[in-house]
Amino acid sequence: LSHSKANGRHRFINYRDMSVQQLGSIWERLLEREPVRDEDGSIAVRLNPYARKDSGSFFTPQELVDLIVDQTLKPLTEERLATFEQKAKELANDSRAMAVRRAELIALDPAVAVLDLKVLDPAMGSGHFLVTAVDFLSDHIAELIEYVPAVPDWLSEEYASPITEQVTKIRRDILKRAQKSGWVIDEQQLTDQAIIRRMVLKRCIYGVDKNHLTVELAKVSLWLHSFTVGAPLSFLDHHLRCGDSLIGMRIRDATKELGRLGGMYADSAIQAAESAVVAMEKIEEMSDADIAEVQESERLFQDVEATTYDLRGVLDILCGARWMTGAMKKPERESFEGPLVSILALQEDRAYRLMADGPASINDEDPVKQRYFWTKFEDLWEDSNSIATREGFLHWEVAFPGVWLRWGDDQPIGGFDAVIGNPPWDRIKLQEVEWFATRSPELAKASTAARRKAKIKALREQGATLAHQFDAAKERADSLGELIRSFGQYPLLCGGDINLYSLFVERAMQLTKPAGLVGLLTPSGIYADKTAADFFKSVSTSGRVASLFDFENKKIFFKDIHASFKFCALIFGGMERRFDETKCAFFLHNIQTIADPDRCFPLAPHDFARVNPNTGTAPVFRTCRDAEITRGIYERHPVLVDRSSGEERHAWPVRYQRMFDMTNDSHLFRTAAQLEGEGFYP
Repeated sequence: LSHSKANGRHRFINYRDMSVQQLGSIWERLLEREPVRDEDGSIAVRLNPYARKDSGSFFTPQELVDLIVDQTLKPLTEERLATFEQKAKELANDSRAMAVRRAELIALDPAVAVLDLKVLDPAMGSGHFLVTAVDFLSDHIAELIEYVPAVPDWLSEEYASPITEQVTKIRRDILKRAQKSGWVIDEQQLTDQAIIRRMVLKRCIYGVDKNHLTVELAKVSLWLHSFTVGAPLSFLDHHLRCGDSLIGMRIRDATKELGRLGGMYADSAIQAAESAVVAMEKIEEMSDADIAEVQESERLFQDVEATTYDLRGVLDILCGARWMTGAMKKPERESFEGPLVSILALQEDRAYRLMADGPASINDEDPVKQRYFWTKFEDLWEDSNSIATREGFLHWEVAFPGVWLRWGDDQPIGGFDAVIGNPPWDRIKLQEVEWFATRSPELAKASTAARRKAKIKALREQGATLAHQFDAAKERADSLGELIRSFGQYPLLCGGDINLYSLFVERAMQLTKPAGLVGLLTPSGIYADKTAADFFKSVSTSGRVASLFDFENKKIFFKDIHASFKFCALIFGGMERRFDETKCAFFLHNIQTIADPDRCFPLAPHDFARVNPNTGTAPVFRTCRDAEITRGIYERHPVLVDRSSGEERHAWPVRYQRMFDMTNDSHLFRTAAQLEGEGFYP
């Protein structure tokens, strides 16, 4: 582990200077391999070309990460500076005492305001986007500290950001401890920038990933990047969580579900869990400049977990039960939920305890006639809890106390200021070729979907273990799809073959503050696919899209993804944020082209509505001139068939029809060999 071998020589590995990019590359290569059982029963590690695609783990090039972070976070930092400058201008002519005006100005200090930002990556992987966000925010805070003293020139003494005093105190504490312990510290290494970076890491950065090892890797990446000489590693468990960002219960939905099942209310439990906000705020305020503070952060977080434990348990059971009933019709679901409804008919405090801790938590002396319901309830609780443990449901308010207030309201107050990242690009529907690629290569290489299905059917008839494993994996994927469709949490992007990236887009929209910003890297389908049309139309025609930069891969960005694959950087605002125009650029092969006014051009909200009124998808232009010509055409002439009003208006006698689908209709197609066997010839 301490050496690498190159050209026959051993060289030391420099872990101190290892970057997050290198850690991410290592993680990618590990994901390309998976343990498999050979026919003789032994275990081998083999290359799986689809493994990274299955997990959605493709390390994002730094230039794309920088683009997303800059486009998403820069407006937020600039707005806070503008608010400060405006307030300073207003106070210049104010007749009140200098001390009063100074206090009002300090309350809007832009460096403090930036340090209050909450930035989330809901699929953080090795932490690449979060590391870049730490750099971006700490750089801006340092610049603001230098800049703001010159803004209120009417003050009798020089203005200083409150952050300056905090940085000085942290440095003094570290040096004092070093002197007491006899450590040798080069004070020049203890820079303002290093200390600010540490503050940003503890307060501003939030991340979630479903893979336990990935969460640990993200911590290592952030620790290495934000290491401060003389200080221990920061406590990060309060903001970096392991769980499924897409599946979980919001408190308002859980309240409605409990009411539907048995008229049960959990107001007192919700209020108790909300009290965890106090401990969370204390954790975020600590600098972790010594081991004692790190340990105190950990102790306080254990208190947070204990305070929210019962509510988490109830939400897990509700979500697990919903997983099992997602595909059921109403009568079947009501019958399945019967034992749960019967048990919840007990008094509230007892029913809540049963939901949180299970039947074993209560020693009950029920008459014989009730034992049937208890047995059924035990089975349902155990199955639900098992699913919750396996899937790692993440319940957002409970996972991050303090991000939202008034959890039970239809619209809780709060959210994240920015959601950034590159979520997985993969369909929920189980892909047969990829699943069988390492397990049965011959089956995976079947020439058509129909032949592949016939081979799978034959395996089932033989009672093969591989067929049982495939059916279990397929059932899990199908159950997830049914849950997504029945849950009601993704009304805009759960149509067709559901893709994970589209769910992350809609989830990001739900998690962002009304005036917040979302910046995600996704396949171009988010603005071009029919199944995404309702979502994109809702944000584009209302003026919520800030930027849409579309790239052709060309093996320039992602070497392991097809050259013709297209993806985009989509930046859009929360429910209350509006932009006069959207910056657009398409067919990009590098980031620099965005600065070319001929290639990057504005589209107004009404341009999106006018050019594609039926689909709501984005019009695609190579140059600014192309956009101008097309806009002129649509201003003067109607579309062929206009369905935007809800009824068809035909300007031309045109009818659209889809005839064949290469996958679903594969049994209708014939190979060359089949045609020759049937007597056909070229």
